[in-house]
Amino acid sequence: MYERNQISSLIKHFFTMKVHLLLFLSLHLLQTPFIAMGDRRLIETTCKATPSYNLCMSTLLTNPKSSNGDISDLGLIMVGATKAKATRAIQQIKSIYKSRPELRHALNECAQMYVAVVRADVPSAIQALDGGQPKFAEDGMADTAVEAQACERSFSDRGQKSPLTKMNKDIENVANVARAIIRMLL
Repeated sequence: MYERNQISSLIKHFFTMKVHLLLFLSLHLLQTPFIAMGDRRLIETTCKATPSYNLCMSTLLTNPKSSNGDISDLGLIMVGATKAKATRAIQQIKSIYKSRPELRHALNECAQMYVAVVRADVPSAIQALDGGQPKFAEDGMADTAVEAQACERSFSDRGQKSPLTKMNKDIENVANVARAIIRMLL
């Protein structure tokens, strides 16, 4: 008889523990999507205030750091995306330079502009955001957009067709999205 009571008691405790564990896990799992939805809402709200919602969303959602970041973090992600595109532009310029000697003057100008973006504009924007001075970060991204436009003009001013038109436009667009996000911090 004593064993039956012990077994019955153990079954009740085991059942109670299972119920508590189930409740705990259910609450935890239910909370996780709401956190993710809250983060996505910040990203969506932020991107709606930029000149290119789709570019903003695709850039931020592919970066895992955006899931728990604030607006400053989202700005840093876009500045990083700008740097990545400018770095690719420099690589593309080097590749074209070898095969298109007639474009070398314009390509040299573009290379200088994008080196300035990677070495000066982007680092100053990152430093400004990290230091709580978004105005200087905005200036860095404004400069980047201007450099992309100037690169494109370096070809048209010589009557040449630019092989970098898409890249220049992409960099200008990403820089303008970064700038719009940074402006939210002003």
